[in-house]
Amino acid sequence: MPCRATRKMSWQADEETSILIRAYCLANALEYEGAGKAGSVIGRLMGERADLRPFGKDVSPLVAGLVANANSLFEEKGSDFIRDELELIAPHLLEKKVKERRVGLPDLPDVGEGKVVLRFAPNPNGLLSFGHSRGIIINSEYAKAHNGTLILRFDDTDTIQKAPLLSAYEKIEEEVEWLTGLKPKIIIASERMEYYHEHAVQLLEMAGAYICLCSGE
Repeated sequence: MPCRATRKMSWQADEETSILIRAYCLANALEYEGAGKAGSVIGRLMGERADLRPFGKDVSPLVAGLVANANSLFEEKGSDFIRDELELIAPHLLEKKVKERRVGLPDLPDVGEGKVVLRFAPNPNGLLSFGHSRGIIINSEYAKAHNGTLILRFDDTDTIQKAPLLSAYEKIEEEVEWLTGLKPKIIIASERMEYYHEHAVQLLEMAGAYICLCSGE
């Protein structure tokens, strides 16, 4: 006996789903001032209603038509009309969610008093720019909040590409003190090369580092 092919039943939106889709289309048209996008509505709908995903081919043209209608209503009758319609069927979509804005810096978890050490490491090949102030202020504020230490480390080991400017050392230190109200601990990298070398050797002996012999290519 030949097998009878089962025909997939076409999907039809019930009243609740129809209202939901229309509401999303109206809200989308309102948000984008008459230039609502079907893709945006479909994405939201499928994200919230997993039961509709198997019927995407049926849902998509319905949404497209309702989005076009909502855009036309916006153009012809204005935003107030769209708001009135939403007030009737989905007033919650008119409520703007206000995200609380954090004031100040995020807390540092599991940090004890006096244990925070923060570093700002400029290259003294010139004076600081306005952009440097962000890093300086963030580090200094954390140091103040936790009674920590602010280190000003002069990254001056590259004497070829970024040759240090002798006058910049003192000037940068003055600028950091003026900007933060703190007297930072000064570290000059070029004066610690022997120290860095000793620790590099220790790391190699511990197999914690390796020398790369790869070509530049």
